[in-house]
Amino acid sequence: MQSSAPAQTGDVIFFTASGVSVPLLTVTPQQVVTVISPTTFSVPVNCTTGGTSGAYDYAITSIPNTPGAAPLINCGRAHGLHVGDTVTITASGSTPSLDGLQTVTAIDSPTAFRVLTSANPTTNPGSTTAAHYQKTTFTSDVYDRGHQAGPGGIVLTSVVNTGTPSTLVDIQGSFDGTNWFNTNYATTAAPQTALYAQLTITTGVSTNYKIASGTETSAINWKYLRLKFTTSAAILVTPAIHTTP
Repeated sequence: MQSSAPAQTGDVIFFTASGVSVPLLTVTPQQVVTVISPTTFSVPVNCTTGGTSGAYDYAITSIPNTPGAAPLINCGRAHGLHVGDTVTITASGSTPSLDGLQTVTAIDSPTAFRVLTSANPTTNPGSTTAAHYQKTTFTSDVYDRGHQAGPGGIVLTSVVNTGTPSTLVDIQGSFDGTNWFNTNYATTAAPQTALYAQLTITTGVSTNYKIASGTETSAINWKYLRLKFTTSAAILVTPAIHTTP
């Protein structure tokens, strides 16, 4: 469970910026990557002048016609999305246009998701070379603690990739797995002080937080737990959740 996943060899990405490289990587923005390390990869472009900066989105490899079904987005790499997450799509080229902020309504596979509903099917397919998207907000996998009601803890481990990292994290609980609210947590320095505020993570660090039990005065009871993130390509955040009976 993490806020973003590193690229894998064979993934297709979409360059949105490439500094002053010659040629600019944005000239042919959709590229297949070969991973070199956890924070570096190469693409098959012979640059005679190196660039100073760059950025990339998730490539959309196709948006097919979907008679009787909601629009389908096929991605160039694993999307890591869940129903209810939001993405911003650019240059979809489809009818209806899917450009702008969209909410994920269904997950078809690790590399395919849907937006809108079956009342808005794609009647003209989208672009296979110009369409791309970025995550706007997205969530971790959902943790189900079953019948456990005791206190627990969550360890957030962040790893900085590059640039100026920053991601916002909400610790959310739910009774039914559908309706979510910010649940309370506490720091190890002040374990009796309930906090609900959104966390801001900007460095590579491992931090422990206490999750209150349903019997504590300040606690809001929950059965399901998840993390909700804002996107950041420069930092990965992985949670480890522990609860007691």
